[in-house]
Amino acid sequence: MKLPQKLALSNVRRTPFAQIAKALGNYPSHHLGLAVAKDIIQNSGVKKETFDGVFVGEGFPFAPNAARVIASLLEMPVEKPALTLSNNCVSSFEAVGEAARRITLGEGNVYLALGEESQTSIPFILKGARMNKKAGSVDKLLKAFPTGLPEGVELMDSLDAGLGDGETSYGMPVTAEIVAQNYGLSRELQDKFAYQSYKRAFEATQAGKYDKYLVPMKDDEGGMLTHDEAVLLREGIVKNPSRMDKAMLLFENPQFKFEQFKQNYGKFLTQSHGPTVTIFNACARSDGAAGAIVSSVDRAKELGLKPSVYLTGFCMRGVHPNFMGIGQAEASLKLIEELGLKIGDIDQIEIHEAFAATAVGALEEMKKRSGLGWEKMFEEGRINAFGGSIAIGHPFGATGIRLVANAAMALEHNPAINRVLVTACAHGGIAGAMILERA
Repeated sequence: MKLPQKLALSNVRRTPFAQIAKALGNYPSHHLGLAVAKDIIQNSGVKKETFDGVFVGEGFPFAPNAARVIASLLEMPVEKPALTLSNNCVSSFEAVGEAARRITLGEGNVYLALGEESQTSIPFILKGARMNKKAGSVDKLLKAFPTGLPEGVELMDSLDAGLGDGETSYGMPVTAEIVAQNYGLSRELQDKFAYQSYKRAFEATQAGKYDKYLVPMKDDEGGMLTHDEAVLLREGIVKNPSRMDKAMLLFENPQFKFEQFKQNYGKFLTQSHGPTVTIFNACARSDGAAGAIVSSVDRAKELGLKPSVYLTGFCMRGVHPNFMGIGQAEASLKLIEELGLKIGDIDQIEIHEAFAATAVGALEEMKKRSGLGWEKMFEEGRINAFGGSIAIGHPFGATGIRLVANAAMALEHNPAINRVLVTACAHGGIAGAMILERA
């Protein structure tokens, strides 16, 4: 969608991202989002009643309409609309997109857009318990646990289950390996890409380049989390890249997955080599939130806001769920076409690294269809200049706006950059792309 007018994204802020069940594990998702919202309001000087509404992206929402809960906790006027959008890893893209649509339609001119996720809070589930007379209540379950669950009652991890719908797609690691095989992406190439994510994120953190975008948070021990937790924990890898070689493969032998996949979706699969996806070339499970003010340019000026970036267009596209990561190429190429641009008009790319395989696979697809010289751009630091999801972490609903923050960082630190492509893939095969320009 080419926007009829540029929109301003201002006060882009986020929490540091924490590893699952660690520093931010005690915060439910909407409290992470609330912390970012309070910070944005306080530091922007925009009064709560000025906002025309609140939109929140969350992949696994548990609060009943987290956006409304946050708006209520902020004591915003009760008549203001609030909406939570759930589209897995592109949920906060949807939050920004919803604000853009409403401004375009004249339904308002300044919105608060947030993205949030507490993977720590995603529950374990006892599937089928309510249908079983021996497990239909908490008291009955507590009696059942010492001797085992009744027949037909299954304990489920809804986080793992939610990363593969059980109907049309495998879990995310399998889709990454499928992309790696289809595009002939070696483990060495993926590890090189992932190592740069760790190195760039660590160096940028040490240099303080992230500081102006981060909202310090009290951690689980009463201290303050001021930087992305996983970035600092990977210092050993940064200093000793050979550790990448020792990472555990997620599939020691993925052939059983491929054979099953061929039976149902064989047209998508060609196996080119052995397994490649490891715990170090995949993103970490995480908690965190991010946010921004979305407004018309004129309204930003009226409110005294200094836009971080201008949004000129966005696009959502889908591919087959088991080919998930390639959606980033589809959404990006479609958006570039809709805006009347060419691939050479893109100065910088911020791409979601759910896995090195999915990021590189999407870049390879864009290279094949548009001539994108991604390898040169990557070596020059014009792709994920300050690291990406592999190093920083990936709280599903927050990653879209985190990518926007990284785009703003790239524009801030490189005056030669004027236009940034931001793109992310999501479970189910949906992907999003945005074009951001220097404000």
